[in-house]
Amino acid sequence: MRGGGRAAIPGVDVAIAVAMVAIAWLVGRQYSPQSWGTDPVAYGLTALIFLPFAVRRRAPVLVLAVSNSALVVFLAFDHNQVALNFWGPVLLLYTVASLRPPRITALCTVTVVPVLLWAALVSNLAWYIAVAEAVVIPLTAWMMGNVGRELDLRNRQLAVLTEQLRIEQELRTERAVTEERVRIARELHDVVAHHMSVIAVQTGLAGYVFDDDPPTARAAVNTIAATSREALGEMRRLLMLLRTDDDPGDTALSLAHLPELASRMHATGLPVTLDMNPADIEQLPSGLQLCAYRVVQEALTNVIKHAGLAATNVQVRREADRLTVRITNERGTPSGDGSGTGHGLKNMRERAALYSGILSAGQQADGGFVVELTLPIGLDDQDADQASAI
Repeated sequence: MRGGGRAAIPGVDVAIAVAMVAIAWLVGRQYSPQSWGTDPVAYGLTALIFLPFAVRRRAPVLVLAVSNSALVVFLAFDHNQVALNFWGPVLLLYTVASLRPPRITALCTVTVVPVLLWAALVSNLAWYIAVAEAVVIPLTAWMMGNVGRELDLRNRQLAVLTEQLRIEQELRTERAVTEERVRIARELHDVVAHHMSVIAVQTGLAGYVFDDDPPTARAAVNTIAATSREALGEMRRLLMLLRTDDDPGDTALSLAHLPELASRMHATGLPVTLDMNPADIEQLPSGLQLCAYRVVQEALTNVIKHAGLAATNVQVRREADRLTVRITNERGTPSGDGSGTGHGLKNMRERAALYSGILSAGQQADGGFVVELTLPIGLDDQDADQASAI
């Protein structure tokens, strides 16, 4: 509902507005003992009271002002048969309370109560009943609308927290996989170093006794063969583990997936603006793109954790020799200490270092936060492959 100001008018609101006008006309015409008869002013002002309901989501305060003013004019024409017109401003006050903060709703209530009191007195109700209607009914509408607004706010916060937990779990899983890969890589290094040392020693021995002691040379060669087969088996097993632990979706991620990430974050309530030219990133190395994507993902996670739903801008620029990614967010409501020294920034800097990049982060003058990643373009394929494997 909060984003409805930029959307098209919902068809259901138009139908409701038309139906309310028709019902109000019917009640006003059939009301006993006094009806509106064929008075065009009464019907026209009644339409003006209820038709604005069609755009109540887009401009609730303005719609309430129009409906309330129409009721004032209706009463000024000495119409003492109010019919359903009394409820127009009441229902719109509920809409204001469900979409706007209490301060604005309070101001709207102050303008509505006198008009409702006038309408109740015109209907020949006792003064104490008129006062009760004019005060209790608007306050009830305010309370019910505010409950709906707070429930919607809590649902949005819950969605943000749920997405935050999902992202944190994803990052924890990724770190665990990375740590396991590092452990396997170290084990692979130990296996290769050990077996190559044995092969080197046996090769030297075989060469030394090749002419003088053929049986010893033959035994050394056999040892070399056995050691080679064992080393190949160990390497094959460890490489298979690396391939098994690999996440196909992770290696397929690139800067082309940033719009999807921004949309997912926007759906949770975080306003993210992406400034990127898709043509600039088409020829970039896949490993470098994955690094930049993960930095953006981690930065957006930090925004949610430390700045709430602050407006955030992601800018991707490619120059001749470098790629620059800049993530800035406005000042928000922090949920942490905001120091920027946690594991998130450390992980981002480590990723940047794998590609000889630089990552800087810090507060802005307006209270927001900026993270800027600069990656050189031109890293040779061998280094890129090693960085991707890590």
